[in-house]
Amino acid sequence: MRLQTTAITALLASLSDAQTLNIPSRVGSIVSLAQPSSISGSKDMGYREFDRGRACDTDVDTGSENAVFILENGATLSNAIIGANQLEGVHCKGARTLINVWFRDVCEDAISALGNGNVLIQGGGAQNAADKVVQHNGRGTVTVRDCTVVTAGKLCRGCGNCSNNGGPRNVVIQNVKARSVSELVGINSNYGDVATISGSCGTTVKKVCQEYEGIELDIAADRRRLERGSGGSSVGEAYAVAEK
Repeated sequence: MRLQTTAITALLASLSDAQTLNIPSRVGSIVSLAQPSSISGSKDMGYREFDRGRACDTDVDTGSENAVFILENGATLSNAIIGANQLEGVHCKGARTLINVWFRDVCEDAISALGNGNVLIQGGGAQNAADKVVQHNGRGTVTVRDCTVVTAGKLCRGCGNCSNNGGPRNVVIQNVKARSVSELVGINSNYGDVATISGSCGTTVKKVCQEYEGIELDIAADRRRLERGSGGSSVGEAYAVAEK
């Protein structure tokens, strides 16, 4: 485990900005996709809204066949709104970038980083995630920058119980605004995961960084939550939390 440090101070004056998720107005009607839309290269959606035409009626992983978008290695998706009627949001293969992508309501996960490579999530936001906004299964660094998350279990979580599990996985949180989040970041300290959090603020965030013990896929097992919170040896942070 490595200690990451940062000197950036969170701005408490920005807390009021995180009270609601101000999703941009969509352009045109909602597009309900019959199957996932596969994206390679760069695609600007012009703030159109997409879903799969199915209400969220399960909180388990239903696979990429239920995703709204599948991003191929190196793809960039920008200026898109993911509507509420879907089971899976965006599934990513390899390195990829999401810019100003908004999730009206998260079902299972908003973003699933399934392949190896670095992921940049710039701008945008998500709300109403019973579990995770970002699920990190591959190896590499996930950077979440200038995003807003409202009412979620976790903003970002390294896979705790999946096949070919291991690390290290790194997560970088920069200038994020959070409200009503149980855990901002969850990492597997036994895999050498590192979380670096800077310039971020929030209200009613129960834990900034929760360390877990990751395991190889075991359907019958629960992920082990370690008795360490923010400030553990795998965490570097400059984060301000105001409880309400």
